[in-house]
Amino acid sequence: MIKKNKIKIRELIIKVIEISIGCIILAFGISVFLLPNQLSSGGFSGISTIFYYLFKTKIGTTLFVLNIPLMILAFFRFGKLFILKAIVRNSFTICFFKYFWKY
Repeated sequence: MIKKNKIKIRELIIKVIEISIGCIILAFGISVFLLPNQLSSGGFSGISTIFYYLFKTKIGTTLFVLNIPLMILAFFRFGKLFILKAIVRNSFTICFFKYFWKY
C-alpha cells in the first residue's frame, strides 16, 4: 500500500514538472518569437495577443480571463476534480509563466 502511494506521488510530480516545462516553452515562444514579429497564434493565446496589440493588456491576464468561461462550463460538464487538475496544470501555469515575461 505504501509503495503504491509513492508511485502515484512520483507520477504526479513528474506530470507537474513536464507540464511546467511545456508552459515555460510556450510562454518563451510567445514572448520571443511571436510578439516581436507581430504574429499571432491560434486559440486563446492568439486572442490574447490581439488584445495585447489593441489595448496593451498583459497576455497572461487576458489568457486567464478568457479561460474562466471554459472552466465554468467544464465544471458542470466534467466535475470538480477535473477542473482543479485543469486549472493547476494548464491555465494557471501558462498564465503564470506568461505574466512574468516582458510582454
